Amino acid sequence: MSAKNHHRASAYASLAFLLAIGAAAAGPAEQWHPWRFTRNISDTQAGTLNYFPAGPDLLSHSSGDIADLRILDETGAETPYVVRSSIAVVKNPPLPVKIRENSFVPGKYTQLVLDLGADAMFHNRVALGTPETDFIVWVEVDAGDDAHTWRIVTERAPISRFRKEGLVGNQIVGYSENNARYLRVQIRETGHKFPVTDAQVFPSYHSERNVIPPLWITLQAARAPDADAADGKTEWTLDLGSEHVQISSLDFTTDTQEFFRGVRVSVSNDGKEWLPGGGGEIYRYMGDSRRQESLRVWANNYSRDRFWKIEILDGNDRPLSGVKLSATMSPQLILFRPAPGHSYRVIYGNDRAQQPQYDLNRTLHITADEQAFADHLGPEQQNSGYEDPRPFSERHPELLWGALALAVVALGYTGLRTMRRPPATQQ
Repeated sequence: MSAKNHHRASAYASLAFLLAIGAAAAGPAEQWHPWRFTRNISDTQAGTLNYFPAGPDLLSHSSGDIADLRILDETGAETPYVVRSSIAVVKNPPLPVKIRENSFVPGKYTQLVLDLGADAMFHNRVALGTPETDFIVWVEVDAGDDAHTWRIVTERAPISRFRKEGLVGNQIVGYSENNARYLRVQIRETGHKFPVTDAQVFPSYHSERNVIPPLWITLQAARAPDADAADGKTEWTLDLGSEHVQISSLDFTTDTQEFFRGVRVSVSNDGKEWLPGGGGEIYRYMGDSRRQESLRVWANNYSRDRFWKIEILDGNDRPLSGVKLSATMSPQLILFRPAPGHSYRVIYGNDRAQQPQYDLNRTLHITADEQAFADHLGPEQQNSGYEDPRPFSERHPELLWGALALAVVALGYTGLRTMRRPPATQQ
């Protein structure tokens, strides 16, 4: 072979090698072509528990329940994962309790005496079950070891429900931690006996540490309310930019020192037609020698909506002074165990993908002393091999409408010719 031909063959071989490398690095294998987006996963720790959050930047281009999310290694092989909101302490169930007294003192209060048993664990919350639909009442909680001598553990705390406004309110009262056998609950409704059907007392201890604590991402920085709210309401309208991004909590700040207000949440896909989305209440007041305050409303809306309307129900009171609202989300966490010697990427963006089924979802066992490592996602990239998985008619609706228009024209032309054709003469 001449030197010229040898150099030419070497150049072709080098070019073929580079093209092969480029093809391998260009994107996932053919089976993953219906997935539109990909991001590299960095800082993985092999052989241990790894995780990364499914934040707004990923959710906005994925299916609503991230059913399309897949983790692939450098060969295109699928890697199992599980989804969790956090890996936290095990919540303890309510303590066994008996209602020993349920009485009414006219003009003063309804009184309950709760018995937690001789070996009561430490506790700090009581939930009251009631059929009442619309109320705000104050509650005092006392603790005692013999049901005769009492000490105040919370002097003044509210319970509420706003059924007319579509809000469930709050019927849980917190108090100073103690392990007394008896609790005395006085509900300060003076006009009639306040109906209580059941009570639950919750333990105050935790049995495990947080392996992965909940993460928080700011969706809306603190801002003042909208200027065009109706009388009796303070209002914000939020556009999250995608129906796949969900608010976890609404947080308020205000200069007002004494208040108790209901908060109503409405949701919409188009910003025009609104549906109920839950709500709660916010308050600040002086209790037993210290301030009681709750300025966070948990968002329990499980639908997929882009627009959110948040209203503070002021009633006949003045709007809260200097009030601002911020919104945050607690993202779901994607947990997996990387294998040694492999690199990984995440792919998403396929609305037709089904939720994956992995053994890991049933076999993953995390101990309280396990260490978890946070990974990082690189910038979003288009899958170079992306192929739209939708049928041809869905990808090109203009052709369908064009064919329909042609059919209408053809039918119209045929009808017109039929109308102009002279009737056949009878013989």
